[in-house]
Amino acid sequence: MRIFYSTSAQLRFFSCGNFVSRETFTHQRRTLNCCVLILVTEGTLNITSGGKEYAVSKGEYILLPADEEHFGHAPSDGRLSYLWAHFKPIVPFEIYESGVTESFEIAIPEYGRVPNSRREMLFRQLLDFSRREDLYSEALPACSMSLLLMELTQEHIDGVNGSRSSISPVIASAREWIKSNCHRQLSASDIAAEFHYNTEYFSALFKKETGIPLIGFLNKCRIEVAKNLLSSENVSIKEAAFSCGFNDEKYFMKMFRKHEGMTPMQYKNYFLVK
Repeated sequence: MRIFYSTSAQLRFFSCGNFVSRETFTHQRRTLNCCVLILVTEGTLNITSGGKEYAVSKGEYILLPADEEHFGHAPSDGRLSYLWAHFKPIVPFEIYESGVTESFEIAIPEYGRVPNSRREMLFRQLLDFSRREDLYSEALPACSMSLLLMELTQEHIDGVNGSRSSISPVIASAREWIKSNCHRQLSASDIAAEFHYNTEYFSALFKKETGIPLIGFLNKCRIEVAKNLLSSENVSIKEAAFSCGFNDEKYFMKMFRKHEGMTPMQYKNYFLVK
């Protein structure tokens, strides 16, 4: 099954709604320039995406990627109801058949079950936000959509790696230690030595249990520190880079763009605009 990855949860939100059909329904054939997330709440939606036929039933979702044809390959009989949303990630999705990329904020299988009613609640909250006409009418739906995608990502990661409790004490401790010390000049061998492990073994263990490479997690923590620093008017890009543990400004800028989908300066300017 294809998995859609993005290194940033930021997105452009376009529209959403609740489709209801009380009679036979066949989804139209079309290709959109945005992604579509569908969560079925009643009945079964028969739809083809990526050349594969799906029967999406109650409590299941499907993610239809941008610029790819999708259509109903068979009628959906009886009552059918589903929630839908159109959006486009700022950092376009990369598609993999399996595995986990080095660094990501969104990782969603194209089709899956939503066992937690919280996901449907978040989807309905998205519908509510999209109808509001107050000061934050543009920001709230996008934030709500990002939260929904991150919830689905967590569902996927938990399924791949087991629940959080399955992470061994040493890896749990390592994650907290890295968060507290990521501003230091650290390498994979430094981290492994801190916990008295061979570098190669510890790196493999960390990725196996968390789904993220050791250095990928270190860089992710450093970028979070950098974001806090860049929100201050008095901190330069270079100062932020060295203060959060990077010893190469160009590498820092490359990693920042990879994680956030924008340059450090663009991020900084966002906070300086009043």
